[in-house]
Amino acid sequence: MMKSLRTLTGKPILLVEDDYHAATALASSLRQWGVDVVGPSPNVDDALKKIRENRDLAGVVLDVNLGGEMCFPVADELDRRGIPFLFATGYEPNIIPVRFSDKIVLRKPLEDEATIAALLSTTTPRSASGDDALMNGILRLLPQQESAQLLPHLRKLHLPRGALLETASQIVERVLFPVDCVLSRTTVGAAGTRVDTAFVGNEGMTGSGIVVGDDKATYDLINRVEGDVLAISADDFRAAIKAGPTLRLISARYERSICIQVGHAALVIGQFDIPTRLARWLLMIQDRSGKASLDITHDTLAGSLGVRRPSVTAAMHLLEGELLIRSTRSNVLIRDRDGLVRFAGEAYGTPEAEHRRLLALPALVAPAGQPTKLKAGIPEGRPLPGSGYLPACDHDYR
Repeated sequence: MMKSLRTLTGKPILLVEDDYHAATALASSLRQWGVDVVGPSPNVDDALKKIRENRDLAGVVLDVNLGGEMCFPVADELDRRGIPFLFATGYEPNIIPVRFSDKIVLRKPLEDEATIAALLSTTTPRSASGDDALMNGILRLLPQQESAQLLPHLRKLHLPRGALLETASQIVERVLFPVDCVLSRTTVGAAGTRVDTAFVGNEGMTGSGIVVGDDKATYDLINRVEGDVLAISADDFRAAIKAGPTLRLISARYERSICIQVGHAALVIGQFDIPTRLARWLLMIQDRSGKASLDITHDTLAGSLGVRRPSVTAAMHLLEGELLIRSTRSNVLIRDRDGLVRFAGEAYGTPEAEHRRLLALPALVAPAGQPTKLKAGIPEGRPLPGSGYLPACDHDYR
């Protein structure tokens, strides 16, 4: 991230925050990264005034609750002027109106690096390249014609750890194809209880419910591992699956693999102890990011697993004692993947095998008595670059 930080140097970023201490701390951190801080603004009127006075704003960090007044009039004005912004809040994310569902939401207290990463993504959107598309397992399977039609509509975003991308019951406004980040589908109960039930990494995509005409999110979508993702608007994705039968077919098959992953998660949560669940979690995240070194905190792990933080710490110590991982304050290094697989046992591997099977099914159903036009195949060798440890499907959908 250090090289890309140059794109923030000298950029005017407005802080809208009513808490003096939080605003001062964030402003100090941003200035250390070379940002030209405007504000802070403690209320809606002052924020609107600074927006009018500073016509070259590159972005805005927008606290949701400003002394009891919601920030949404400011957000509407920023949208009208085309100024990029992100939300910061300690409230539940469903407080944010659906019209802002495409914005990054950061949970308070803010982490400096996560805020910087979010600002980079918000203020410097990039077009996706053909090489970027090849780093995602779904996009890599598309025929050349469908890939060429889709590519101009994709943009590359850098997502910070903890970014909230969708909330339950909201309308899905964009579809995401991860490159090296890992997104969690987090099931949320009526009383606010939550647990991660599925993960989406560079083997997959979000928003596949759109394929069957359902554009309502039924879970929170949270980024667990900082990294890049390719994004396309929901409308452009609908046009793409209408014009491209292969994308429509692969999307539907991927959604089926997610259903299998959710079912297996229920088994693991109900029948296995926390150290085993943690081993499974680490393997699944490595599969979908391609990273053996994971920047993750015990608090994040506890939230993802739906357990108490001390339980995660105890499980970490156990896995470290077995020389399977090395854990520091905010990082976990997988030292012995094979040993971790043995430790996880039957808790790990079934959804991954089903994913490979589903994406290797024939692309076309031939009339009775005739062979299919395309062969299916799953390679036994090493995964393609960028595909993590989920062996890449070598099926020719072209």
